[in-house]
Amino acid sequence: MESPAEHRIAVTGGGTAGHILPALEFLRVYRREFGARGFFIGCAAGLEGRLVPAHGERLEVIPGLPWARQGLAGKLRAIACLPAGFWAARRILRREKVQLAIGAGGYAAFSTCVAAYSLGIPAVIHEANVEPGLANRIAARFATLVCAGFAETGRRMRGHIEVTGVPIGTIAPSSRLDTPPWRFLVLGGSEGSPVLNREAPGLFGELRRRGLMFSVRHISGFGDAAAITHAYQAAGVEARVDSFVEDMASVYKGATLAIASAGAHSMAELSAAAIPSFLVPLPGAANDHQTANAAAYAARTGATVVPESQWDSGRMADGIAAIVSNPAELSLLREGAAAWSNTDAALHLVRACERILLAREPASYEASFARRTS
Repeated sequence: MESPAEHRIAVTGGGTAGHILPALEFLRVYRREFGARGFFIGCAAGLEGRLVPAHGERLEVIPGLPWARQGLAGKLRAIACLPAGFWAARRILRREKVQLAIGAGGYAAFSTCVAAYSLGIPAVIHEANVEPGLANRIAARFATLVCAGFAETGRRMRGHIEVTGVPIGTIAPSSRLDTPPWRFLVLGGSEGSPVLNREAPGLFGELRRRGLMFSVRHISGFGDAAAITHAYQAAGVEARVDSFVEDMASVYKGATLAIASAGAHSMAELSAAAIPSFLVPLPGAANDHQTANAAAYAARTGATVVPESQWDSGRMADGIAAIVSNPAELSLLREGAAAWSNTDAALHLVRACERILLAREPASYEASFARRTS
């Protein structure tokens, strides 16, 4: 049987950090555990153009345009790009003699996984969200296996489902003290949360008026970091605002509580760091998947869900002040946050893929590859 060290894999996904970072972690762990050779397939328009090279990985670019949150003209352009993306991915998979492709969502993943199926290459889909995206829902029809971050996902997708959790990097539990000054986080995801960028300075202004001692770290995504910084200054709040942070482990260190959107990757990191949270789902997210994420995560961890339509800075400030002033409740919420933590998610996913590859006889694989590529 073929040596695991010779396995050649391609990971694919893109558009947002929630698709890209789990795929990169999967690739890192697969290489560490089995010595596999791999690379990343993505699109020029996505965040992968920045993140993949920054992680020291090779990026192969295929044509593709986003579908979610696009108007009719944008959706038509995205559809028109699919054939070119498919053929480009197929050429790359053939050239590299890839033996397994894993898609983490997004338009690049759809083209690549369908191309893999057309070549007789097993494709594995990873769906981090409770409510699967359109690309993964369709690509799952061509997949050998679907891996999921939440058990609830299995009721929404076809095919064989295995719950693996969401791959994240090394995140240690936050080393907090139960005394002020508190350290609060605002996390809007790689694309940013308009409501958090707009309303968070006022929320923390309310907390300052209640006499709390604290600092804020705000990750704004695509928001105007300078304007948000000015809003905090106007509210008399000490805050550091960044558009994007590569080293999120340092952000979580010492944090007391987070106000965050409900991306699956961010929630997995908050859980690993055992940080209590107020979740504010982005209503404009594709298929409203963040609302489903928040509900599932809150049911497991005790997190508070605040729909954008119900945002009230005064009431939220009261709730946050009550939590941090009660050490027993704060400890209970930390334990709840940690309850969903699965720091071995990438390893579970890698082992599921390895079982697929090791079940294939080398001779039958080479014969299938030659037949499909002739």
